[in-house]
Amino acid sequence: MKTKRNNALVGIFCFGAVVIIIGFIVFTGGFSSFRGANERFVMVFHENVYGLHEGGKVTLNGVRIGRVERFFLGDATEDGPVPVLVEINRKLVLRHMVEGGNELFDDEGFFKNEALSRLEAKLIQESFVTGILYINLSTGNEINESKELYGFREIPTNDSIFAELSESINLEKLSKQVSELMVTATQKLNELDLAKLSLDFSKTNNEMQLFLKQISSSYSPLGPKLTESVDEAKIAIGKVALLGERLHEMLDPSSEFRFGFSSTMRDISAMSKSLKSLADLIERNPQAFIRGKGEASE
Repeated sequence: MKTKRNNALVGIFCFGAVVIIIGFIVFTGGFSSFRGANERFVMVFHENVYGLHEGGKVTLNGVRIGRVERFFLGDATEDGPVPVLVEINRKLVLRHMVEGGNELFDDEGFFKNEALSRLEAKLIQESFVTGILYINLSTGNEINESKELYGFREIPTNDSIFAELSESINLEKLSKQVSELMVTATQKLNELDLAKLSLDFSKTNNEMQLFLKQISSSYSPLGPKLTESVDEAKIAIGKVALLGERLHEMLDPSSEFRFGFSSTMRDISAMSKSLKSLADLIERNPQAFIRGKGEASE
């Protein structure tokens, strides 16, 4: 009797253990056959996806309908594309979809072809505190060409708000333009023949003064008004000559203006690069605004 009782307990224990293991595998998604009917799509994001994790939520206009299943890394290095495989949970779709006349889903909870061709994906920041990202699907007006990647239908993506901000600022382009401007301005200033320019001003001044003397001697009988006009013209020519001298001093390669201009352009270029680095940091870690600078580990 004791042996039979022990065998029964062992049998019950083994049966319970098997039931628990099967239940654990089913609820954790170990049996893919239970989820094989769910739709899966691939989305390629050409930006940093820090904050998007495996199991992260996928929403349709803000309503959760799926999860992130896995990432595909190493397909290409240019622009750092990150393909993401998502799974659409039909149970969630069937729970929320309207019956009859549904423009997005059919009766079984699958996307209709006409709706699927207009789907677009975008990374959304869930919280600045946590930095968690999720994928939101929406329907656009344009019809997208049907493509496949890794054996799954590909859904086109749009840039996130941080990627759009970084692209609109484009501090790297501004830095390059400032550097090019500095090089071009320096080159043009170096090409100026300041000695010849000053000599031309001096010759012009001398010739004008000679001309005015001739006018003064020839037409002095016309009266004092002409003499006054000639004197005023001489003063004006003197100011032009003085302007030429000051221009020569200002554009001289050893002048403070040239040095200050070059220094200012270099500072602007360095500042633009720093702002670009800050924009990239915010794009990768937007929660840094809230978290701030961390303390050094002891």
